[in-house]
Amino acid sequence: MTYPLKALCMGTLVLAGLAHAAPHVERSIPLDWALTAATAAEAKCTELGFDVTVTVVDQRAQPRVQLMKEGAFPHTIQTSSRKAMTAASRREATSVIEAENEHEPTLGAVFNEIGLITLSGGIPILFEGEIIGGIGIAGSPGEDQTGKEFDDICAEAGIAAISDKLK
Repeated sequence: MTYPLKALCMGTLVLAGLAHAAPHVERSIPLDWALTAATAAEAKCTELGFDVTVTVVDQRAQPRVQLMKEGAFPHTIQTSSRKAMTAASRREATSVIEAENEHEPTLGAVFNEIGLITLSGGIPILFEGEIIGGIGIAGSPGEDQTGKEFDDICAEAGIAAISDKLK
């Protein structure tokens, strides 16, 4: 095949692909859902006796809501945000990533370099199987009697508060 004929074929294939292209549409967590989830998560942590910061981000890991309880440590602002960002962008709970980090020690350093984190307390928010955001909790150290991290328990309470909307 000669060069001009190859170029013509390639151009035709590219144009054919463009003719069928459609805009990419992403769903995002509405502000009222994000606020409901954040409020419920903060209330659960308060019930457990912790002063925390809760962050909810959209599907692109951009902030939607951040609540900081009086008495929460200043570093919880960034930590909760990074947990929410990690959950949304990596599309899995940070507790899973934290477990993977035990087998791959360099993962934490790489994540830190790009602004993510390998600590539990971040959970993606799904709507009809699609990530629409993430929630991150920071400031409730430790775990319950079953070994579940308190940050995860509070994040799950936030998601449970909007679960009827997520179905």
